Amino acid sequence: MSRFVLEKTLGLLAMPAGLIWLFLLASAALTLLRKQRLPAALFLAAALLYAAAGNVYLGSALMARLEAAVPPVDVATVTPFDAVLVLGGGSQEDPFGRPEAGLASDRLVLAARLWHAGKAQVLVASGMSRDSAAGVRNLGEESRVLWRSLGVPDTAILVVAEPCWNTRDEILADRRLQLQHGWKRVGLLSSASHLPRALVLARKADLRVTPVGADWRGRPHPFQLQLLVPQAEGFLEVQRACWEFLGRRVER
Repeated sequence: MSRFVLEKTLGLLAMPAGLIWLFLLASAALTLLRKQRLPAALFLAAALLYAAAGNVYLGSALMARLEAAVPPVDVATVTPFDAVLVLGGGSQEDPFGRPEAGLASDRLVLAARLWHAGKAQVLVASGMSRDSAAGVRNLGEESRVLWRSLGVPDTAILVVAEPCWNTRDEILADRRLQLQHGWKRVGLLSSASHLPRALVLARKADLRVTPVGADWRGRPHPFQLQLLVPQAEGFLEVQRACWEFLGRRVER
């Protein structure tokens, strides 16, 4: 074992998630030594479930399963779109209430790249959020601000006027805009892991779109000891994948 791997592993074990895992394992071992089999089994089960919930390999595998249904799009060769519908979620709010790039900001960057490459006549933004202490966030307007900073003019940006609180709302609003503007070739751009759920909703709304995946997360990882420790990346990806599976079930 290299010094680098040892330092990374020990460092992750010293983080809150790692310490909780060590506590569960130690509790399982201690109760087993005391021949308290039921508590030992419960602590061990909790440790295993906790490790799975924060496992980077499991998170990547679940995301890859979701993303497998989405073909990659090459900006240079894709057939131009009349409109690209960009689902909200690519921005976040900084401490001063200003929009900035979020975890899924590749959605916004890819949309801007498509416009600059002449592959999208108009970019359509949507979405609302209540996660701000200052009140309701308009994700569509935040996308507009960030696209402007990326060189996309206002004339190429359309923000959905009606409030859209979930993916279903966005899809229905986009369908109405398609009928209103007569768009023929339409791209639906979102995180690749989110697109399978969005495409199911689009088919139900009779919104015919070409999926455009961004923010790919299902990348393979080489074996590294430190990645077996429950950590933030694992918890994030496992939860995101489970959220998509749940969203598909309840159709939202």
